[in-house]
Amino acid sequence: MLAIPRPVHAGLARLCLAAGLLSLSLSVPARAAGMDQPSAPELPAWSLDALTPGPSDRPNHPVDRFPISLSKSFETSYVQNPNVVAALKNIELAKAQIKTAGARPNPQLAIQYGFGTPYTEVISGNTQQLGANQLFELGGKRRARLRYARANYTLTEYQLADLRFDVRSAVRKAYAELAAAEANIELVENQRSLVQRLSQIAEKRFQSGQSEEVETLQARLAVDQFETLRNSALARLRQASIELDYLLGYKPDRDLDVEDNGLFKLSLKRTELVPPPHEPLPPLDQLLAQAAKERPDLKAANQQVVTTKCAVSLARSQAIPDVLIGSGWVFSTYKKSTGVRQQEGAYLNVNMDLPIFYRHQGEIAASKASNQQALLQATAVAARVDVDVRAAYASLASARANLAHFKQNLIPLALNVVRKAQDSYESGKSDLGSALVAQQQFQQTFANFFDAVVSYQNSWADLETAIGKKLDF
Repeated sequence: MLAIPRPVHAGLARLCLAAGLLSLSLSVPARAAGMDQPSAPELPAWSLDALTPGPSDRPNHPVDRFPISLSKSFETSYVQNPNVVAALKNIELAKAQIKTAGARPNPQLAIQYGFGTPYTEVISGNTQQLGANQLFELGGKRRARLRYARANYTLTEYQLADLRFDVRSAVRKAYAELAAAEANIELVENQRSLVQRLSQIAEKRFQSGQSEEVETLQARLAVDQFETLRNSALARLRQASIELDYLLGYKPDRDLDVEDNGLFKLSLKRTELVPPPHEPLPPLDQLLAQAAKERPDLKAANQQVVTTKCAVSLARSQAIPDVLIGSGWVFSTYKKSTGVRQQEGAYLNVNMDLPIFYRHQGEIAASKASNQQALLQATAVAARVDVDVRAAYASLASARANLAHFKQNLIPLALNVVRKAQDSYESGKSDLGSALVAQQQFQQTFANFFDAVVSYQNSWADLETAIGKKLDF
């Protein structure tokens, strides 16, 4: 869960009012909880670009921000994410293993040419030899190797797809966190604007003798403490950018800027991150069927079964002995003085192992055990897929319900309360403490709302991951 920075001073007590949230494209009812809703106070506009770039003593202040969309983030992560880059090498290795598996044994050249009397004298003399040997693989070893290598290549592709989808989910969550961090900075600045307004009201009341100086000092302290909140918000923004930089394969000094944080501004427009919360969800049965068909890790688990079956066939083929056949030309190099004519001829030899003591029982048993294990793992993954989809669906439904409650009830009521409290304090009907308590409740409402937005976005990412397929909306 993302945490909203909170001040420790009880007087400040999480003061919160957003200018972008007071002018909400929220369609707040004109009357909430039976109370009139006064017009929103004019608050100064604030932009992240207005920050003055700081030197090394202000390392969390963003400089030269690089805008990026969610779709562009996905595309970049598919080719630049460090883990994906490393996994792509597995594809190259699997291709090379197919070439190795299809190799045929090379022929061997055999030459025997001796010197000295054993080869030049007729008594016990030896002949010279020139020939070649060729190993013939029997039992379909080459075919079995190729099947195994090709099955392993397909498995590697599924594993890469699974990794990419995990990275996609991480990118989506990191992007949502960055959006939350950006929205939180605006929230903090608008909190400060409202507390500044209360400070001005307190000063006027003190000058007119309607309140004690302690209220002025208390309000001024609340304003001054916002600098620490701003620093924490900027640090959160920088940390979120660094995390997304890593996932996208960028250098960590690049400050990223999301192009979509509408939900945090209570916008109901369609966005890249998630669909509007009021849109209906697909039926659960439909999602379960998609997951059983599309989930990358389930595909990889099923392909692992195929690969281990090929390994069993390969192990059995290894039990059939190969044949080494050699042939060549034989000739003598006797001296003419021995009175023996030169001799020549040909030879043929056949060599093979006799499977008497060992017939690859160990390799065959191990490959069968691996195949049984792969079957059990595939069954376990299938069960996990069903659980993941149902859990993510339930979490998403809960997050949608919470967002609806915030938009329809909690936020309009909190807006009305904080405005009434401000007006009441300004007219002298209540003290500063009451206004601060109202703002504390309002800030806590928006802190919880931000958590609900992030939970909704993360739940959507979890549902996509559980299904293993991009959900169109």
